[in-house]
Amino acid sequence: MPFRSGTLLVLGLVLSACSSSAGASLSGGGPRAEAPTRGNSSLIVRAELDNFQGLSAWEAVDVLRRRWTSPRRGTNFGGSSVYANVVVDGTVRGTLGELNRLNVDNIETMRYLNPADATTKYGTGFLGGVIEVSTIRGR
Repeated sequence: MPFRSGTLLVLGLVLSACSSSAGASLSGGGPRAEAPTRGNSSLIVRAELDNFQGLSAWEAVDVLRRRWTSPRRGTNFGGSSVYANVVVDGTVRGTLGELNRLNVDNIETMRYLNPADATTKYGTGFLGGVIEVSTIRGR
């Protein structure tokens, strides 16, 4: 039985150490999480934009997520293609041409919303989806 009680003692110490470290991280006392350096297929983060200093949002999107600026597949209405609209800090700004007017130095994130999500958030009329731009001052 001495082996068994020693094993239980070690197991108890390990569990105690795990629970105290978990509690410390939940309290917020641990190190802060750093900003992500890479977004995903529907998100461009500030760290990615740092490589495009002085350029337009269009130029960054064209390199990082070109499909955002492509016509929406299967939505050719009356012979015209359907493209995403641009929303800046919650305000609908218009067509993709707006991205040429925005300097990446002033942008925190850009996010693509598919047509269904864009309609849920902004209402009808976004058959090509939406590119949401959050500026640094718009936080």
